[in-house]
Amino acid sequence: MEEKQETITLSLPSRIIKELDEMAKKAKTTRSQVLSAALEQYFKSDEVWEQIFKWGEECAKELGIKNEEDVDRLIHE
Repeated sequence: MEEKQETITLSLPSRIIKELDEMAKKAKTTRSQVLSAALEQYFKSDEVWEQIFKWGEECAKELGIKNEEDVDRLIHE
């Protein structure tokens, strides 16, 4: 089943529009498809970084790390 599409208005600098058009032409696709794919990738990347930060916070809690001095202490132990 195809996902519902909605139209938005987006203002971008001319240089970005030029790059967008070149990319779409090279990929033999549309501006919309390039932007959609770029946003999907951005959202996935953002989710990955959130998971990484969460993991880092959990590790810091387990190791009792509260500040840079704690990190330095652990490195030198």
